[in-house]
Amino acid sequence: MWALFGNYCTAAAELKKDTGFAATIAGLRKRLYLPQVSPTTGWLEEWMSPDNLGETTHRHLSPLVGLFPGDRIRPDGSTPAEIVQGATALLTARGMESFGWANAWRALCWARLKHADEAYQLVVNNLRPSTGGSNGTAFNLFDIYQVEQGRGIFQIDANLGTPAAMIEMLLYSRPGHLELLPALPDAWAASGALSGANARGGFVVDLRWRDGKPTEARIRSTGGRTTTVAHAGSTRTVTLEPGATVTLKGFDR
Repeated sequence: MWALFGNYCTAAAELKKDTGFAATIAGLRKRLYLPQVSPTTGWLEEWMSPDNLGETTHRHLSPLVGLFPGDRIRPDGSTPAEIVQGATALLTARGMESFGWANAWRALCWARLKHADEAYQLVVNNLRPSTGGSNGTAFNLFDIYQVEQGRGIFQIDANLGTPAAMIEMLLYSRPGHLELLPALPDAWAASGALSGANARGGFVVDLRWRDGKPTEARIRSTGGRTTTVAHAGSTRTVTLEPGATVTLKGFDR
């Protein structure tokens, strides 16, 4: 709801329509509940209670929707530090062992927190071979979820979520901001490339890197006009007409 209300207010401002109702929605948005950090567990609360009312290692990450796919919880200083710490503590408590889409979601959250090693390990966990229908990846790269001994079913959530996590490790985006290699793991740092990554805000990014640093970023507008491009504290502003492309090089920091 927080994201929906924010998107509505942005659309109303861009279109110069429904000013009065947008003001009402903005007021409601300010009243929406933000989960608190439990004084008992130190985690971001899953329920409106300081107590751990569920399974500690449960596959769902409902209280972290604001971290991913949302962006209400950010480690960039715009979110209170205790909220980010509570989200990190909850994610840590959930653990590194689950299956399929649960691993993918955890990897996406770790990538948002810029914890490359944890995100990478969860991707690797998902790629473990499925044998006899066990949790893991089949020969055709379908993700398999074990429903009973010796039998598993295809679970597409992980096939969508795992590559999404891999992209999120290499490119963080929200409207008006792109960050290159925010959670690049050591295993990929020597060199690599990413092409055709859709970025929030109306851009497509092709990216190359070596020794942990971007060597080239090609950014094409699919409707977006202005965005910042950041890496390791260095920020550039890019302004493009829809359909136009710019290539950035020389990320020395």
